Amino acid sequence: MAHDDVVCQLRVQEELPLRGCMRILGEHVAYPPLSLSDITTNPTFTDHFKSESGLWVKIAVNNTGETALTRLLALGIPDAYFLYLFKVRDERLETVFSLDERMTFSQRQVPNRFLYAWVNLASKCTTTFYIYYRTHGKTPLQPRLLTAKKLAQLDTRDDLLNGVIFGVLIILASIVIFNQQGIRRADSRNYAALIIFCLLFLSQIQGYNFQFLWPTQAVWNMQAPGVISVGLLLAHGLFSISFLQMWQRFRLFFYAIVIIVGLAVGSLPFIANEYFTPWVSLLAVVYAVCAVAAGVSAVRQHVPASPLYLMGGISLIVFNVILMTLSIFWQNPFPELSIFTYPKIAYMLEPIFFIIAVINQLHRFNEQKAELRVKRQAETELLIRAEQERLAAVEEAKNHQLLLASASHDLSQPLASIRFAMAALQARGESGPVEQHINTTLDYAQGLIRDLIGQARREEGNKSDSIALFELFDRLQDEFEVVAAKKGLRLVHVSSHLELKGSALILHRILSNLLANAIRYTHKGRVIFGVRRRPQHIEIQVLDTGVGLFAADCQTLMAPFRQGRHADSAGYGLGLFIVKTLCRQCRYELKVTSKLGKGSVFAIKIPTDIA
Repeated sequence: MAHDDVVCQLRVQEELPLRGCMRILGEHVAYPPLSLSDITTNPTFTDHFKSESGLWVKIAVNNTGETALTRLLALGIPDAYFLYLFKVRDERLETVFSLDERMTFSQRQVPNRFLYAWVNLASKCTTTFYIYYRTHGKTPLQPRLLTAKKLAQLDTRDDLLNGVIFGVLIILASIVIFNQQGIRRADSRNYAALIIFCLLFLSQIQGYNFQFLWPTQAVWNMQAPGVISVGLLLAHGLFSISFLQMWQRFRLFFYAIVIIVGLAVGSLPFIANEYFTPWVSLLAVVYAVCAVAAGVSAVRQHVPASPLYLMGGISLIVFNVILMTLSIFWQNPFPELSIFTYPKIAYMLEPIFFIIAVINQLHRFNEQKAELRVKRQAETELLIRAEQERLAAVEEAKNHQLLLASASHDLSQPLASIRFAMAALQARGESGPVEQHINTTLDYAQGLIRDLIGQARREEGNKSDSIALFELFDRLQDEFEVVAAKKGLRLVHVSSHLELKGSALILHRILSNLLANAIRYTHKGRVIFGVRRRPQHIEIQVLDTGVGLFAADCQTLMAPFRQGRHADSAGYGLGLFIVKTLCRQCRYELKVTSKLGKGSVFAIKIPTDIA
């Protein structure tokens, strides 16, 4: 800092930085070598001074002009526990401006989100000011002299820039919140919470919260930074644990982050203590180091999108820890920037890196999902082809059997003639061992032929497998009851003693798809399946009390890879397409009726001629 004999020349400009003429006198010192003429009329100052918790700053400004000037002294901070601005006059300190933690926003001398005070500068002399203040941590003052016009220009520029930053953060949060497909719910929830606390923190250090959210709650405004910092730490920790899946991959870092966040949350009851802010700041530094270390480990283990997470953590360390700490406890490395610029940069870069990481994971998920769709479609086509080949083989075997039966019928004719001839010989009395042998052989041959024809007749009468519905329903109940119970649903079926002719495998496949869909999109209530008799057909119905379908979706969902508006990331849009394809193959008809918010009915219509 500058020495006592260094003063600032008041140049003819709208803004005058005062870094070169400001000197920090140190903490817990006695009064400056001047008397306080109005100390007895300001008992609040006496209490604050006796507490020895403030910091003295001296500012000297030399006005070389011919006229006295009135300027705004910008202090560079949005609030303070207390702040007293004194002007030296006749070896005494006179109070120019005072503020304590009970002053509301409307009571400020200049109604602005940052602290300003009007000061008078006499012509051709040096005016000396002393400031005694205490703010969060040891945030240094960043004083400068402004005109009212310059203040308006700076406010307009800063409001525009802050609006862009806040808008970008809101857009990033919206991308995650409203694009749930492929993003884990925990990731989206924690990322949204992280953005909210970033917005609250930035708007707090920029003074917007006190100006717009709680302008009369001065005491709370001084406690809000600590609460918001703890919330930011909690949201960041939850996002890191979820995004890197620390419980599964990095158990040590998981416990470390839980302990750090737990200590921060547990210290909230002591928020009024003067050491609360340094304590939370220390936890934030330890947490940032831990988060970066976890990012490095994730990169080494090739965790998806971990390099982007690591870059976000590094930006947090560089701007919000290193540069901010240097500015508060030593010297601002970049004096042309306000110390409140660093957290703005950090909380802009980090969410951007995180959203890119989340989108990267979403892209990988969609690629895997597309591969699974192709694989599922190939398996479905293979299943349908295998069933078609089985039916074709059964039909071919049936044709061969009918051909054999026809040949057997033709063979039976000459055998019958031989039988008649033997009867004629017997009528003549010409019998003997030869006749007995021939009769035995003919009986055996005709028995074989009768068996072949009988088997063919039975196979022709039963065109396909016999399906016992009560057995099929019991099997489906056993398969899906546990899944339904995990969701808190009741799975009920109405047994039936009907027997159908057809493929039990295909009907089982159809009903499995319908029951899986019904359970997936039903969140409370029950799922029922059973049989209803109709005049020309029977219906096997699956009823649920789920979210229901839009009318326009009832038909479009039967196309491949089409999902309704209530779809989740677990589906592929193939279930109803498979059901429709299998129904067409078996001469069944699929019918869908639904009422939004009430539930759906999926019915398989089976004509009575094959029932």
